[in-house]
Amino acid sequence: MPRYPNFTVPGALRLADYFGTSSFAMTGSLLAAASGMDAFGCTAVGTITAVGGGTVRDILLGQGRRAFWMEEQEYLWIAAGTALATFCGWESAKKQFGFTDDDYWIEASDALGVGAFCVIGTQNGIRAGVPMIAQVLCGIMTATFGGIVRDILVQRPTRIFHSYADIYATTAATGALAYIIARQAGAPPSLRIIAGVSAGIGLRVAADTYDIRLPVYNAENAKKSAASKGDKRHV
Repeated sequence: MPRYPNFTVPGALRLADYFGTSSFAMTGSLLAAASGMDAFGCTAVGTITAVGGGTVRDILLGQGRRAFWMEEQEYLWIAAGTALATFCGWESAKKQFGFTDDDYWIEASDALGVGAFCVIGTQNGIRAGVPMIAQVLCGIMTATFGGIVRDILVQRPTRIFHSYADIYATTAATGALAYIIARQAGAPPSLRIIAGVSAGIGLRVAADTYDIRLPVYNAENAKKSAASKGDKRHV
């Protein structure tokens, strides 16, 4: 993938990666602000949301790798700048332009980010020579682990583990698998990227549009059943 966006499919993936970084930083900053954090806290949480997944991926891949943003410092500037700008200007933008925290354009940019992140994470796993399951996990980590750290920092339930929120890890896994399948089928690099990003975005949009959720274990019924059988382990 080229270092900067250009008029090719890999260059467009880089641009989508920038948009996703900005989108994740913005939503991270908004959640931090809602939890009562100050400007520094919002900037930090927004930045971590945007680059945290890729950082965890690079650490786990090892092999002397440094976190990607140490080489490609534009990601830090995009993430930190967006997070700080969101903290400083979001309330004014809401009043002037009628923005809300759940506008469709925010969801769309978020979906684009998930699609781009899962493909880029998968590419990193492939280049590192890890098995296919680990390649998929690299895609999932890149797209979701920044959000896990964000949720821990703002002290709310981790989004990707709860079905009250839109499916995220499943979306990233779908995009990663689509990229891998296209690659194994002999598709050219551009088509692989299109397949992976489209699958990730498509499922993300479908989940938001049709309120798709993963099944939830009914813990309350399990407790009642255990109590009726005299099993106190789950009560």
